[in-house]
Amino acid sequence: MLERYTQTKKFLLQVKKELEKSSHIDPYIIENSMLEQEIVRLEHGNFKIALVAPFSAGKSTFINSIIGKDLLSMDIRAETSVITKIAYSEEIRIEVTYFENNKVDVFERDEQGNALTYDTCKEILQKITTVRDQTNEERIQQVIVYCPLDICRDNVELIDTPGLFSRHEKHEAITNNIIPQVNAVIFMIDPDSVGEEHFTEKIRNYVKSAKTSSLEEDGRHIYFVINKIDVFDEEDIAKARRELEDVLSGLILKPNIHEVSAYFGMRGKQLLTKDLDIQTIQKDRKISIPDPEDPDYTIAGKQIKEEHAQDIIKFSKIRKLEIALGDYLQSKNQYLISDVVGSIRSVLSDTIHKLEFEIHEINGSINEDKAVYIQKINNLKAEIEEIKEGTVQQINSLVTKTIVGGITGASLDNQLTEEIEDKLVDISMDIEREVFKKWSRAKVRIDRYNAEEIVQATILDAEEYLVQKVKELVKDLFLDIQKIIASLISEIQEQLNLVTEKLEAAEVKNLGTRMEKIGSFNVENLVGSTMKKIETEFSTIIVSIAKDCQEKVQGAYDNSIYEVKKGGFVNWFKGLFGSAEYEERFDLFQYKKELDRLINDLTDTMKVRVMDSETAVATPIIEMSKGIVKDINSEVSTIINNVVKIKSNVLNSLIAEMNSNKEEKLASILKKQKKISSVSEISHRFEGNLQQLQQEDHTHELQQHEPIPQ
Repeated sequence: MLERYTQTKKFLLQVKKELEKSSHIDPYIIENSMLEQEIVRLEHGNFKIALVAPFSAGKSTFINSIIGKDLLSMDIRAETSVITKIAYSEEIRIEVTYFENNKVDVFERDEQGNALTYDTCKEILQKITTVRDQTNEERIQQVIVYCPLDICRDNVELIDTPGLFSRHEKHEAITNNIIPQVNAVIFMIDPDSVGEEHFTEKIRNYVKSAKTSSLEEDGRHIYFVINKIDVFDEEDIAKARRELEDVLSGLILKPNIHEVSAYFGMRGKQLLTKDLDIQTIQKDRKISIPDPEDPDYTIAGKQIKEEHAQDIIKFSKIRKLEIALGDYLQSKNQYLISDVVGSIRSVLSDTIHKLEFEIHEINGSINEDKAVYIQKINNLKAEIEEIKEGTVQQINSLVTKTIVGGITGASLDNQLTEEIEDKLVDISMDIEREVFKKWSRAKVRIDRYNAEEIVQATILDAEEYLVQKVKELVKDLFLDIQKIIASLISEIQEQLNLVTEKLEAAEVKNLGTRMEKIGSFNVENLVGSTMKKIETEFSTIIVSIAKDCQEKVQGAYDNSIYEVKKGGFVNWFKGLFGSAEYEERFDLFQYKKELDRLINDLTDTMKVRVMDSETAVATPIIEMSKGIVKDINSEVSTIINNVVKIKSNVLNSLIAEMNSNKEEKLASILKKQKKISSVSEISHRFEGNLQQLQQEDHTHELQQHEPIPQ
């Protein structure tokens, strides 16, 4: 899925090791670059993909198809009730986290004491992740399955969520909580459910939730998979696609829709990796594919051979989805690659410029008075230090202005607080209109038996609407923060560009020449990592808002019941002795009045809660923003200090050279020239290999060679 990203990452890690081992690269330049920090970020960059699907849509089969293993139960009765994550490890193991005290159980061996295999792992998962044991979802918070899967090797995590629209009410809440934490969301669709009214309304709500749970403005992180193309004919699939496009109309401009056969994808990969023998495939009556030699005909049974594994996978269309997902995930973390590439280039160019400057200065100092030259260097070092101190103060002042404001602008607190307050007023008014509209339509259908269900549905719909509005508010705030911080980074860069000019002027004044470009005042590499921090904080801060009105509805129900004496002579006679029988009557009119009051109370409560939430919404966002701005300030200070350290190191090296005689200086110059040639060769080779990696196109990926057997 992430082939190109993985190859590029591996290449950059190798180059970093080569630079560290090279005798031609000054270790001081590497130590005072941002390369080490950026390599750490690259190695820890993660990718999380959540699968969301209605019960029985083939979700487990789809995940098995992606990983190429029959790991999750495909039994239609074994509905997933627990969040199940699949991550990489050399050895198979299962970690179960419980709600109570966050206790964790680890399974590494089966009942016989043997190391887990995919089969025994599947048996354990069947017991702890399905609704057959109804206590699972009440006890278990999540399950993580660690396997040696190539698809998960580069920090890719697949998340299987409980089924939507199922009979287990908690499932949807669990799914809503997981969506904000992932990079990409896949909604799996069963072709014969798209046109259903219930499905249409629910899927639109889930897509809205997924859109507002990410800072992606165009919803490009959301993928839709129409499954079972092996079961339904082309006309049914085309119809399902059209209906899905209608459902998504107005939500996503260009939805990512893929049509796949999860079952064929899984079986094809199992045959390819020899997890299944050809006889099993031949006996599988579901497997029938177009004849590769004559696509107008199909082959099945004994006509299918081992060499048809790729044809089965091709028919499943699973590769196209994997490539699309891979491209998106790569684009999300491309800044990790770009930052490392930029730092490697800086290390190489700084090394060459340092050597060239030293050669120039040594040549010029051969006939110059040693004491005079050393004084020039010391003067320059002092001036560089002075410029550094002034620059750090300027940057601190700029950052402080962003946080607390000043004469020319409002503080970050004020900007965000004012926007939150204005939007919460609008949301509270929207809530009132929404509840009134839904309740007016719903209450005409009420009787004594369905009232609780209808009131709950009305309130839950209103809550869903409220959650959506608050998510939109938080998302808008974070997008504003992105703009503020991007603007701040741009202003910092302008300041540093001026500093570069000051340093060059100081170098020319003291030495009569510039030090070339040694050390970079470029803070653009902060943009990607900073925006990633903002996204991470966004997913942490955004929360669902929910309420439970069951007790209040029950109270309204109780208030609407009264007792009347039963009719008849016998009961009248019993009444003479105080033992008459009574029966319950239900006052529907009174009940509706009670419910009207209840809805009004809940609406008022909701509005009050919305306005009261101003602090709850604003405080974590403002604190997060301040923290990120301070991090930027700290990183910029590090960049400034690193550049000054490198320049000072160069000047100290020149002072040491002054103690050499003419012959030693000439020999040093020759040695430095050879180093320049070697470093230039490393640089040319690096750029050539990088360009080759970047030129790999998607047509090659679509005709993927075999995945590595696992």
